[in-house]
Amino acid sequence: MGCSISRAGLALLLPAALATAQPSAPDDAVYRGLGGQEGIHKIVASFIPLVLADPRIRDTFEDFDMEQLAKRLGEQFCEVSGGPCTYTGKYRDKTMDGVGTVRDMVTVHQDLKITDAQFNALAEDLQVAMARNQVPNGVANRLIARLAPMRAMIVTARADTGRPDLGKFLATGGVSQLEGAAGGGLTPWALIGGYGTRDSWGANAHYTWVRTQDYALGSGGVAVGLADRLELSLAEQTFTGSLAPLDRLRLRQDILGLKLRVAGDAVYGQDSLMPQLAIGVLYKRDKGVGGLGALGVTDVRQLGARDDHGYDYYVAATKLLLEHSLLLNGTVRATRANQMGLLGFGGDRGDSMRLMPELSLAWLADRKLVLGVEYRRKPHNLGVDNEKAYYDAFVAWFPTKQVSVTAAYAVLGDITVFNPVRQRGPYLSLQAGF
Repeated sequence: MGCSISRAGLALLLPAALATAQPSAPDDAVYRGLGGQEGIHKIVASFIPLVLADPRIRDTFEDFDMEQLAKRLGEQFCEVSGGPCTYTGKYRDKTMDGVGTVRDMVTVHQDLKITDAQFNALAEDLQVAMARNQVPNGVANRLIARLAPMRAMIVTARADTGRPDLGKFLATGGVSQLEGAAGGGLTPWALIGGYGTRDSWGANAHYTWVRTQDYALGSGGVAVGLADRLELSLAEQTFTGSLAPLDRLRLRQDILGLKLRVAGDAVYGQDSLMPQLAIGVLYKRDKGVGGLGALGVTDVRQLGARDDHGYDYYVAATKLLLEHSLLLNGTVRATRANQMGLLGFGGDRGDSMRLMPELSLAWLADRKLVLGVEYRRKPHNLGVDNEKAYYDAFVAWFPTKQVSVTAAYAVLGDITVFNPVRQRGPYLSLQAGF
């Protein structure tokens, strides 16, 4: 009987979660958005086949009374969304001759071995079921937001396979920013790259290309996320010119990154104002100046920089507001890097660490499409570089967990006093990972 209870337990995950996820005040907006009782019935009818076909969790539902589960799910979706329903709070296990023990939905998860990846798999199947029934994305996110905090009560086990589990929600690892860390295009976020849960690991590789009127910037690299807690990244940037006298200019730098998640949970902490917090460091080293040998310039220090290597330190706070389909991020960076370090560190105008703010705002148009804007302040250390803030507007598309594409319009400000033109143009980034 113990084995039967364990196998049936994950099937009761959503009813158990919903039974304890009651809204604080009557509000039937979500219920109406789901299409009322008829709409909920259609969602459940789509959801059950998805679960039974999902290789991540389908074995859990063998020999289980899915008809009864569908009925209880309908009651729960109705009640938690603010509809005129009451969940009965009981479920009968299907055993021999259809006779089984009636158990309380709230207590059923206590003896189960449910992992993060399994919890997320059910929630993702629910998202797909709602999308197939034309539920507005905002309504779907509000329902998921009411379920997400229940993870702390429902997930009671840790997987021990050590293999990549692709268990995190789609897009919740962000994309690779220009310096290799997970986040937006311009600024690192508190999210950890890759799709591995706390029981696993994940990784991604990226290449990003930015083209302005007079320059081009390429960035390629890899990042590894360990236990959704620690991120290691490595990137190389190459900057080239196209307008005389800098048409042969070539700058390169290597960047090694380390990020540690220290508090909060951007996805599951929907019942709290606490954001996910991470601290990070980026070590950067220039690889010389190419193309300016005729001018006698082969090193960034000859352009006024104090050093050809240095560190950036940052603190990032990321908050996912599913009720509003928004992601907010604020990063504070201590830096003395000129143009991200491509022009060295420190200079004739200043050589001390300065705190620079970076901001991101993103809207979840649907579960695969994110639109947003970013702003990044930078120090102005060099007399030959009238450095200004970066900003962009971006669209990120996540067709699968293995591939994402980010397109943006970026403004990089002035680059040098020899060409005092605000540089702006297209940004394109491709990312592959797991």
